[in-house]
Amino acid sequence: MTAYVNRHRMKPAVLAELRRCVGRRARITVLGDQWVLGSRMGRQQIFPDVESLADALVDQRLVDRSALPDDGGGDFERVLEGGHHHGAPPLDAGRLVRALLLSADTV
Repeated sequence: MTAYVNRHRMKPAVLAELRRCVGRRARITVLGDQWVLGSRMGRQQIFPDVESLADALVDQRLVDRSALPDDGGGDFERVLEGGHHHGAPPLDAGRLVRALLLSADTV
């Protein structure tokens, strides 16, 4: 997923969508290729890719997956299979983030 985001130059849009999903519960920033999750208490966690960040957001209950429209499964599979099929345009950031959060591993 990170490669897809980078290839399509979607990092700013994905960052904005992740921030929207998290709201005021946490702060998300990007430093180069690393994603940084900051808590309201000042603790910071650094993640090497957006998938790890999504896992942490779900594990820490910073997003509510049940509130996300469950249309992300097919989108996630499409990204894993190498992007878009039959000339379809890249996913928009909203659909990509929903797919990412719905597929996030939970502990």
